[in-house]
Amino acid sequence: MLYAWIDGVKRPPIAKGERTTCRDCGGQLTSVIPVENVKHWRHKAGDCDSWSEPEGPWHLGWKEAFPEDCREISLIDPATGERHRADVLCGAGTQHATVLELQYSPISEDERAAREAFYRQQHRMFWLVHVHDSASGFMGWNFALSLDWKSRPVDIDGRCFAVMQWYGRSKQFIEKWKRATAHVFFECQGRIFFLAGDALARRITGGTPLKKGQYALCHLTPEEFTRAVQGGN
Repeated sequence: MLYAWIDGVKRPPIAKGERTTCRDCGGQLTSVIPVENVKHWRHKAGDCDSWSEPEGPWHLGWKEAFPEDCREISLIDPATGERHRADVLCGAGTQHATVLELQYSPISEDERAAREAFYRQQHRMFWLVHVHDSASGFMGWNFALSLDWKSRPVDIDGRCFAVMQWYGRSKQFIEKWKRATAHVFFECQGRIFFLAGDALARRITGGTPLKKGQYALCHLTPEEFTRAVQGGN
């Protein structure tokens, strides 16, 4: 967790040895002040959110793009009591309430679907997926090589979309995100892209579903993306 409550103030830790109580589970939190990584709070008995993942400067940078009262918001399913912490929740209690999940590490299809089922009960949901190379693959390289804005550009609702063909043998990554029920955005090399869902993709192609490995994107500025999360156009 990047934020916890100390004396009525929601903030990251400031110094070693700080302690407080998690508002969600009542467990003890202690400050972690690493030399190179991001300051954060650690549950003594393990994070009470089973979807919690290690976070770094990328997560912190995007969370800080939104008001502090929108960051790390605990939500609960009233029917089951299941509780999870949204990375960002904007417009809570309004028709434009939007959960943003920041995804840096790989995620399984089952967990992606579970998060969507939970957060989409009462909210719109956006994913922001950081696409980059790792020790196990060249996802960022494949994504960057796949970008093709000239072959099949189509104007939809004032935005230029283009149909891409995934570069590389395995198409598992792009097909998994094409099946998402939430809105999916990618960040690669500092640029933001919106992935067209099936209904929008069919408008782009004139009614034909995209083939395996094909996908449609449009480009957004970071400012346009943050406005979209906050309920703007």
